[in-house]
Amino acid sequence: MYFNSMYYIVYFLFLIISLTNAQSSLISNLLCAQYYPYDVQQQQCECEDIATKGISLKCIGHSYVPHFLPNIQYHVIELESCSQDLQIGDKTFADLNINTLRLRHCNLIGLNEESFSKINHLEKFIIENSTINSLTTSSGNFQDIFYSDSFKTLKLLTLKNIHYHQLHKHDKKLNLELLLNQLQQLNRLELSNIHIDNYHYHNLTSIGQNLTYLKLINTHQTSLLPIERLKSLERLILLHLPKIFETQSLISSIKKLKHLKYIDFGHNRLTHINDLQSNTIDQIDLTSNLIEFIDEYTFEHLPKLQALTLTGNPLKYIDKNAFCGIENLERLYIKDPKTNEISPLDNCILLSHPNLDIKQENQAKFQCNCQLWHIYQLQKKHKKEINRLFTLNHVCIVTNNTLLQSNYYQQLKNHLNSPLYINELVNYLNCSLNDQCDRLCQERKIKTTLPPIQTQKTNVIIQKKHTSLSTSLYSFFSYILFLLLLAFLYL
Repeated sequence: MYFNSMYYIVYFLFLIISLTNAQSSLISNLLCAQYYPYDVQQQQCECEDIATKGISLKCIGHSYVPHFLPNIQYHVIELESCSQDLQIGDKTFADLNINTLRLRHCNLIGLNEESFSKINHLEKFIIENSTINSLTTSSGNFQDIFYSDSFKTLKLLTLKNIHYHQLHKHDKKLNLELLLNQLQQLNRLELSNIHIDNYHYHNLTSIGQNLTYLKLINTHQTSLLPIERLKSLERLILLHLPKIFETQSLISSIKKLKHLKYIDFGHNRLTHINDLQSNTIDQIDLTSNLIEFIDEYTFEHLPKLQALTLTGNPLKYIDKNAFCGIENLERLYIKDPKTNEISPLDNCILLSHPNLDIKQENQAKFQCNCQLWHIYQLQKKHKKEINRLFTLNHVCIVTNNTLLQSNYYQQLKNHLNSPLYINELVNYLNCSLNDQCDRLCQERKIKTTLPPIQTQKTNVIIQKKHTSLSTSLYSFFSYILFLLLLAFLYL
């Protein structure tokens, strides 16, 4: 009897909860139909009800800013592909509750400091693929709009592919330091294909304190603010900005960021990253740079590195000890469509990192040498774990280095730059025990680190000495005659 009563009570409570959820859902589903029935029917705006967050409104092809209601919570308002110039004057969105405001593929006119003022709860602001035809700000600069009170709570800002029709070239540029000072609460900043100037404000020291994500793509700047100011930064993406790396020691400053997890420095014409140090970075992307060689112990000061992307680099050689000091490296991407048939990996990496997931071009093959032959022997005997990239039926490429280990030089030379089955190497190579991959990560190559000798300029004038050819020849033959005379006396 007791259990039956409890069963009915639980069932009754479940029924009440279900009806309550259904009622709230019904009310939510009525918002679009109640407030924007005409827009939906005429396909002017796409309205979507968002549970507990109000509605999202996407308006396409408008020539004006639609009428919005102050009593609705707008999760997203998006104006896209405007049919004519879109006038955004004073307080266009005033008193509205908007979480995200996005403008895409529009020609914007009439922008000023008050265009986006008095918006409640604005956290995300995005302008993409748009043109600014006219500004009426006090200084005529687009950056002035961010002095608006609505942006005080902004957490995300994205500006992509913005074009200007302004009189002064300077007015088309943003200043990154000033922007971070205007938007103190910003967590995520993404600027792409816009102009950033190089002016530095030395009095703005406490900026970007909450910024965790910074992405700059082709922003035409030649310098960057001291990166250590962005103390909370977790992800740093700098693409198509080679001048930044040429004019300042950005890579060596990375170690000062104590929360950084991910960096992407693609398309920057980098030839090396030897000065990179960090105890927190676990992912590095260096796509499409000019890196040819990865030297030994290059990443020893990146102990938490898990994924390394070197795709699109003209890699020629990766040293067998390149990844020494990294215990958690899981993924390595070295694909390059322009690469030759020879893998840049030292064959010993197959042994030192047996579980490393290596992604390279399918046609890339290992270099034929004694190291590869010994790895083949180990794999055949199942004595040691070897990277799954290596298989017994693999072929390798005969190179000039292979010929140095040959037992039958002329025979092997006939296979130069051609594939050869690994199991056939024993017929051509003279391999000894010294050719095995031993002492991995135990030795370092001797490098010269002596500083250059400092010299000082002097004002001493050295008179030029003129020497004729006849005098030089006379001295030479006199010296030879003297030596012959000595030899005659000795005998």
